[in-house]
Formats: sequence, C-alpha cells, structure tokens
Amino acid sequence: MSRRLFLFDVDGTLTAPRRVITDKMLEFMLDLSKRVTVGIVGGSDECKIVEQLDGHTEIATYMFSENGLVAKMGDELLGKTNITEKLGEEKVQDFINFCLSYMSKLKLPCKRGTFVEFRNGMINVCPVGRSCSQAEREQFNDHELFSDSRVSGRTVVGPDSTIELVTKDLNRLCLL
Repeated sequence: MSRRLFLFDVDGTLTAPRRVITDKMLEFMLDLSKRVTVGIVGGSDECKIVEQLDGHTEIATYMFSENGLVAKMGDELLGKTNITEKLGEEKVQDFINFCLSYMSKLKLPCKRGTFVEFRNGMINVCPVGRSCSQAEREQFNDHELFSDSRVSGRTVVGPDSTIELVTKDLNRLCLL
C-alpha cells in the first residue's frame, strides 16, 4: 500500500450534501482504500458521518469528525477537543446569543427548527435551520458553488467529479 494519505470531505465530495453514499462511490472508495490510506473529514459528528457512509466505515483508516476535532484511527480515539473547555462557558454563551440575535433579523426563503447545534468540538450555526427539507436546503444553497482549495488545487462539484479527479491523480502517481 502507498504511504500516501487521501483525505475526503463527506458532504459534496463523497456524497451529495446530507445524503447517503452511492453504490458507485462506495465501490470506488473500497477499491481506493486497497491502494492508499484513506481518511474521512467532516463537520458532522461521527454518527452522522457513519449514517451518510451507510455504515461502511471500512473505506477509511482514519475518521476526523467535527471538522477534525475528534480524531480516530479505526475504533481507537486519537484525540478530542472540547470547545467549552477551550473557550469557557461564558464565551460560548456570548457567541450563541450573538448568533441567535443576528439570525432573528435575517429574511430567508424559510427557517426550520434547530439553528444552533452544539457539538463536542464546534458550534454549528445554520441560518435556515437543521430541520429544513432537502428541497428547502437546496433553495437556500442555490447561490453557493462548492469550491474548496484544500482539495489538491482541485474544485469538485459532487461525487462524480471526485471519482474523476482522484482517478486522474492516481494515474499521475502511477498508483492504478
């Protein structure tokens, strides 16, 4: 196996946002994990990432949930950071209060459910609300184009372009 580490975001890279991995992507990732070391990085907690991977955690050696603040190799916990321990309860509450006040003044296509979700290593702020439907989420995101400079200088627009770009890189690195 190559000593290279390939890291993949979940939403918009391995899966459509908040969706389950497709059979095509799962097959690709299972094959890739035989050639290189694979890591999964996501903003969600581990349970949500595992749900999006349809339980197929075997596609990756490493999982970095909550934006990398909870790190695991297989079942072994490598590290974990708690935001309240770092910032203190007063600062966390000040931040949450500011966000809720600010979002209360926003006019959006819709607002649904939980707007602030406290996680172990982060505070997820969602102006449209975490309880919105997929159609409402897409309406809210219509103005956004997924682009992330962390992706080896590549721009991906979803799972299909991820497969295409990684395959090209594997060929370039002579790993296929």
